Amino acid sequence: MAFHEKTALAATGKWRGILLSFGVPERALSGKHGPCPICGGTDRFRYDDKDRRGTWICGQCGAGDGMKLAIEFTGKPFSEVAARIDEMLGNLKPDSTLPKVDLTDEQRIKALRAIWVETRPVTPGDLVHRYFDARGIEERVVYPRALRFGERLRDGDGGVRPALVAMVGLFGVPKFVSMHRTFLRPDGLAKAEMPSPRKLMPGSLPDGACVMLSDYTHGPLGIAEGIETALSASILYEMPVWAAINSALMAKWHPPPACDEVAIFGDNDPKYGGQYAAYSLAHRLAVKNIEVSVHIPPIVGQDWNDVLMASRGLSGGA
Repeated sequence: MAFHEKTALAATGKWRGILLSFGVPERALSGKHGPCPICGGTDRFRYDDKDRRGTWICGQCGAGDGMKLAIEFTGKPFSEVAARIDEMLGNLKPDSTLPKVDLTDEQRIKALRAIWVETRPVTPGDLVHRYFDARGIEERVVYPRALRFGERLRDGDGGVRPALVAMVGLFGVPKFVSMHRTFLRPDGLAKAEMPSPRKLMPGSLPDGACVMLSDYTHGPLGIAEGIETALSASILYEMPVWAAINSALMAKWHPPPACDEVAIFGDNDPKYGGQYAAYSLAHRLAVKNIEVSVHIPPIVGQDWNDVLMASRGLSGGA
């Protein structure tokens, strides 16, 4: 059985939860006509989930199944999307289960508190610092409160690993709203060797949620997708840059009320997912009279950490 067929078969009846985990808006999966999560519009898209395969139809994009929607929405290659779905479904671990997509406020608060207690601030010499150093991000000595080091965290595959934990929040709101974990190798020099070493807490996030990697009072502010990308752009452009976690969340991000100048650092994705998110955000901010600049790496497949590493003669990080 082909890899796609195996993954699609295992995902039968579970596509709504899978697509929500990828960031597809809940309203797009209601079964009613509405905006397409891929191309926009107002009522050209409908999710019909025929044969429980996550099927959909769009007046502009055509039609497809859940796998196609996940690929087109994220702009990521099939292999990466399929591996993430495999990990969610447990194809690689027979005793794994699909993670819960919706958490109650009480469950979310409890989970965030538990992670906070299990982690500690990033300090020079620990595995998170070593991970950043291996990616050329060695200039940051004082790490933001939002970044934490977890020495032994459950990885969702039945194991325990060290992890970089990023707390996701909203500007002006004292409590965090979610968390993102990047599991690391025991030596900290790269991400853990597992199908999906990056995990965002299941559930929807409010628009504007991000990892605030610095304080903000006034002046220009940058936004990028990943944490490593944001820190790299901050070094390269000598300005504060926050991390939206992924392209879907970046497209919905909004700056603090006092900010009137935003630099958007998009990924150069082969299927234009990063570029689409960057320019969608740029358009939305520009019509609000916010000064916007968009920066995309020159080489297809690169993000800003790749650019930083290349500038320092380092090989690509895992």
